[in-house]
Amino acid sequence: MNHPTARSRPPLGRTRPALVGAAAALAALLTACGSPAPADSGKPASAVADAGNRTTYPAQAENCGRTVKVDRAPERIVSFFPSNTELLLELGLKDRIAGQTWTNQSPPKPAYADAYKSLRVLAPGEMSRETLLAALPDFILADGEYQFDGTKLPTIDELAGLGVPVYIDSAFCPKTTGTATLDATTDDLTALGALLDAKAPAQKATSALRDRLAAVDTSVGARPATPVAMVQIVDKQLYALSGGLYSDILRRAGGNDLLTGSVPAGSNFCPYSAEDLAKKNPGVLVYHYTGEEDRAASEAWLRSHLGATEAVVKNRLVAVPAADFSELRAVDGTVALAKALHPDAS
Repeated sequence: MNHPTARSRPPLGRTRPALVGAAAALAALLTACGSPAPADSGKPASAVADAGNRTTYPAQAENCGRTVKVDRAPERIVSFFPSNTELLLELGLKDRIAGQTWTNQSPPKPAYADAYKSLRVLAPGEMSRETLLAALPDFILADGEYQFDGTKLPTIDELAGLGVPVYIDSAFCPKTTGTATLDATTDDLTALGALLDAKAPAQKATSALRDRLAAVDTSVGARPATPVAMVQIVDKQLYALSGGLYSDILRRAGGNDLLTGSVPAGSNFCPYSAEDLAKKNPGVLVYHYTGEEDRAASEAWLRSHLGATEAVVKNRLVAVPAADFSELRAVDGTVALAKALHPDAS
């Protein structure tokens, strides 16, 4: 995901020889386990499901400007980011999750807490290539492309060559990060439901998502938009979070994003000065956090540096887990923000 928490982390500094060795090991292990890299069947791939809502394989979906193809229903899915893990659980795929990473970005939502206990954590934060390949994935659901750089992890093309397709959260595709909307979540549900042979639960989740957003629209109604800024503090540096999904969520929740235009085109975050934010005098400050310690430190920073703003004076600081703004959690974030921005709404 394009967010300062992940972007601020140093690379692992792995070497290309390690990649070649790990890739060869994965190919051998996949073959030994009876799951060889997919061969070209000569038939056109399709993500069309039959009348029984079962996917007809091979299947494919467009994602971030590339075609994601699978020859069979993936059985060893690796999830990057808590929101992706929860999406897979919502689709009923618990037994097909081979592992997860970036779990330090947020505890699970209560509805998924029990299921999380049986899921393997490959790494609490950034994962090494060795750990990823040792998990023998046959599908990866990731929060962004930034990690697959050929150094920290194999590239997406290299993984595809090993028979491991990578699907990226649509809201954080590089070319659409700055313009994405909540529609990205329904797009992903449709695509993943077909690719992973989980079309019926994907349709159910999509319907529930739309109902919840419709309820937000009704509750917010024609109320005046609340002046709000969404930020994150990383290593004592303030970051503006704006554009793409972040701005769409604020708009949908009944907010006026004061940081519109402050982030470079095509992105959704950038370093920002406390002085410039103070001049905008937000009525509400929404800040992302990764854990309770980070939450407390971030609130203390905001109160110290933005103490004269209306948001701090009126104690309108809204803390949200960093994982609450992607996939199904994007809807959770929208609902929570609507209540925070308009507490008197029904």
